[in-house]
Amino acid sequence: MSRTKGGSASLIIRSKLAVPPLAERLVERPRLNQLFSQLINQNRVLWVAATAGSGKTTAVVQAATAWGGPIAWLTLDGTDAAPGRLLIYLEAAIAAHVPDAAGLASSALTARIPHPEVAGLLAESVGDEDLLLVLDGLENLVGSYEALEVIGAVVRYAPVGLKVVLLTRVDLPIDVSALAGVDRVATIGEEDLAFTPEEAEGALVEAGITDIDASSAVEATGGWVTGVLFEAWHSRLHISGTGGEADPLHGYLASQILAKLVPEEREFLVVTSLLDEVTPARAAALGQSNAGAVLVRLRSHHLPVSWISGTYRMRCHPRFREYLVTCLERRGPEEVRTMRRAYGDLLVSESHLEEAVEQFLAAGDSNRALDAAEMVVGDVLDRLDFVVAERWLGSLAAPGSSGSRSLGPAALMLSVAREDYRKGVSIADDLKANGVREDLARSSPRGGAIMAWCYWHLDRLDDMRTVIDVAPSSPEIDAVRYLLSLASRRGAIGAYPAPVLSGGPLDALVMRVHYAHGKLREVSKMPDSPWAAAVSAPWRIGALRATGRLTEALELYRSTDAGHWAPAWMHGIVGPELMIDLEDTEEAQRVLAEGQGLVRASGSIVFDWLNRLIEAKLELRLNHDPVAGLALLEQVESAGGRHYDFIAEALDTWKGLALLLSRPDAGDAVVVLRRAVKSMTEANRILDLPAAAIYLAEAEWRQGDPTKSDEAADQAMVAARIQESNHQILLALADFQAVLTRRLDSEEFTDSPWHELGQALMARGVKAGLNEHPVIILSEFGRIVITVAGQEVKPRIAKSLKLMAYLAAVPGHRASREDLLSALFDGQSDESARAYLRQAAHRLREALPAGIGPIFTGNTLGFTTPVILDSESSKFEAFIAKAARLRGQGRLEALLKALAILDQGEYLPGLDSSWATQRRERFEEQAVQARLQAAQMAFTAQQYRQAEQLAEQVVAHDPYKESAWRILMRIASATGNEDGVVASYRRCKTALNELGVMPSDSTQQMFQRLRR
Repeated sequence: MSRTKGGSASLIIRSKLAVPPLAERLVERPRLNQLFSQLINQNRVLWVAATAGSGKTTAVVQAATAWGGPIAWLTLDGTDAAPGRLLIYLEAAIAAHVPDAAGLASSALTARIPHPEVAGLLAESVGDEDLLLVLDGLENLVGSYEALEVIGAVVRYAPVGLKVVLLTRVDLPIDVSALAGVDRVATIGEEDLAFTPEEAEGALVEAGITDIDASSAVEATGGWVTGVLFEAWHSRLHISGTGGEADPLHGYLASQILAKLVPEEREFLVVTSLLDEVTPARAAALGQSNAGAVLVRLRSHHLPVSWISGTYRMRCHPRFREYLVTCLERRGPEEVRTMRRAYGDLLVSESHLEEAVEQFLAAGDSNRALDAAEMVVGDVLDRLDFVVAERWLGSLAAPGSSGSRSLGPAALMLSVAREDYRKGVSIADDLKANGVREDLARSSPRGGAIMAWCYWHLDRLDDMRTVIDVAPSSPEIDAVRYLLSLASRRGAIGAYPAPVLSGGPLDALVMRVHYAHGKLREVSKMPDSPWAAAVSAPWRIGALRATGRLTEALELYRSTDAGHWAPAWMHGIVGPELMIDLEDTEEAQRVLAEGQGLVRASGSIVFDWLNRLIEAKLELRLNHDPVAGLALLEQVESAGGRHYDFIAEALDTWKGLALLLSRPDAGDAVVVLRRAVKSMTEANRILDLPAAAIYLAEAEWRQGDPTKSDEAADQAMVAARIQESNHQILLALADFQAVLTRRLDSEEFTDSPWHELGQALMARGVKAGLNEHPVIILSEFGRIVITVAGQEVKPRIAKSLKLMAYLAAVPGHRASREDLLSALFDGQSDESARAYLRQAAHRLREALPAGIGPIFTGNTLGFTTPVILDSESSKFEAFIAKAARLRGQGRLEALLKALAILDQGEYLPGLDSSWATQRRERFEEQAVQARLQAAQMAFTAQQYRQAEQLAEQVVAHDPYKESAWRILMRIASATGNEDGVVASYRRCKTALNELGVMPSDSTQQMFQRLRR
């Protein structure tokens, strides 16, 4: 046993990760070994489907051992139907051979990444290594769609080196061919596993059975391995056992196995059938006082069990164990409950708390189950196994029960995770009715904080404050106190400071409040919180939208399961706001309609207000219907929206816009907009401040006060700077372009921030009285060319081209004289070099359109008017950065676009300065890595020709890249070119021989496997 990396209260059962031991008396089956080995080597996935007792596990163990590489084995049972638990065990199995996988699933689950995506991350963590992953007992996942999704994701995202073997007794709804590729999946069934007469004869002789004809046995049993070994073909005559079994196998086991044992041995097997692995100590815990001696005697019998070599640890064959459990269940209910209670106590002593809860529940012992559940339910929630938690809470935390208090925090956390704030308040009110709500708040800050959170959603601020006041100081209570800052009256500002993220579950709430305050930088960070997913996707999308990164926001919004953990917020608020900013009216209306149902289901009054506010925003900004907008705003106001300051500010902001759109007179608009801006400024709540202040600037101008109009515009600019984005201010200026035009008229210089906003508006198709920034296109690979307005610009001296290349590469396209001399003249700073630099700058200005060339201001060379400098090197780096954010075909396409730029030729040909050389080398190294990644991805996508071309380019540049040689070997193997495998290996060996080294062990092992 071992703890998970995250320190879970429940231990990993190590025996589930062990390769099952082979029987001491084992018949070699070369035919089957060869078949398995061939199929494992040639395919990504091997599907083994056959009845129990067909020998599939034994056959896979033998084949896996012969495979020669590392083996990650996981034997599944019923508890693994919980997808989070399944992932924890998958992580443990893989991490035993891939250190990078350790803690990956645990961390991803606590970050609220959906289960299938976590499975994909685990599979991808194998990387370029070779690993055989065997999952035995998949039939235990029948009925758990979520668990089967996890298995499907492992298959889908398995890299080339990860082979997956799936063992099951029954058909499962997993289309592995679609996931892994129809030509990369092999299947083994009953006919393949069945004994041939020759194999049966060898098995019977090994078992000491010489009076049975092997051919007859095979004919009678169809070659079923267990049937042959235990003479079960006689069961066709239906041998009745001591229990009158209807199942022929059970009848055989009763009459021919158990009946031949003494009563003490039979009793021992039946009682210990609850155990997956029987040892003297574990059997003694179930009341078997003579366990050691009984195990010694049992080992002398011919039984369907496996013995751990050199020990008295025993594992029953699955079908035999099923039969023994059936025998146990036939006993009186009280005896069975006693045995399960004893087994539960044993599991607690071994720290297998989840399994213990299940045994205690089966035994009807709520008190013991409650004690164990209290210690482990937090772990169950952290890995998102909500179905398990709900079942436990339903059995142990009924209203008014003792469990309702001890498991109260878990029940509340589940309510918040489900976005069921009405349920959370119902739990809190039930605790209050039983006189224990305040007691829970005092003893459990987390429980108290979640009650306060739920009360906040239902506009019950007095109850919220009562709970907060009695709870001890803690990060959780600090988080909900910070939440009150969104509802506080102005006199209480400063009473609710922003807490530091603690890594606790209420960090999610802190991130929500950060977003409402417009602290977009903080929201963009991924906290180390177990409940970070409650905000992870929704708030990152919100922050991306608010800062104008709409394409990224849309990609994240549309990604798989992006709104799985916060659907009401995601589709009721974040989604429609994004569609409004994208000016997609139809999609905004569709998402709003979907979100409204989710908001109602959550019971959150605050969410309902926000949803209606966004609908009003849609009417105003997209439909330009102030009447409809005002009607929606009135609904929010009449429903009590002004109880919360941040809602009141939104009401005033959008009401001000509606009034400005509907009336030339701004008297009413200026009142509500001044109130909104004042409240936002006092509370330091700046999410919508740029928009509110621009609207106020328009209202003040209409009221005849240009000074106050400029002051309001300046407030908008300051807020935009704090947000580090012009997106919000640009949206508002698009509504009232005259605000920008008036500011431009008053600016002394043409490079002011307002001029930048004007250019940005023009780029969006909004005319604001300015000409567009000139665009300078710089080609750098293969030749150095400057193009402006479609025409090539040719300075008189070549150094001017190099000067432009340097300016394109530095931030702000500005550089000091010293930096320019260092980069372009290798540090020469004599008068000759300085004069040449001045001449290069002059000739560059001369060649460019009048007024846009760079000039020296003091010691700095830069452009005096805004320009757009579009260089090939910046495009290359942008594609590389984009590829790092993408997966699958999108990533491959981005890498190929980046490589197409570099394939045009050398970077800055003819420039031999150290600066150019360093950049050239950096680009070449990035290109090698990009080609290697692209080759790997093309191979995974079965685009073998492209993969081969890319890998060959890598080894042509760097013949010592073994990973590229391994890809070439795999391509040859995948295309059936055995000679190509050998040729690639020999080329690799020859290249490395120049360094006096041999190919690495992993390369040699791959070569040996691919040759088989």
